[in-house]
Amino acid sequence: QQGSVSFVTLFCVYFNFLRPHSALEKKVPVLIPELDKLPNMPAKWTKLISLSQDWLMDQTP
Repeated sequence: QQGSVSFVTLFCVYFNFLRPHSALEKKVPVLIPELDKLPNMPAKWTKLISLSQDWLMDQTP
């Protein structure tokens, strides 16, 4: 079950933050400026994970 939850979570991230949509003129639904300047998908994934970790650390008291 943990694997399926991880898969769905990663798919949602890809679909909303990384995948260009034809209905949005090849733009992603949720724009993150830090990702725009990166050259390829692996770099974007790495930056997104880093931003997520930073956000989690900021939430910890």
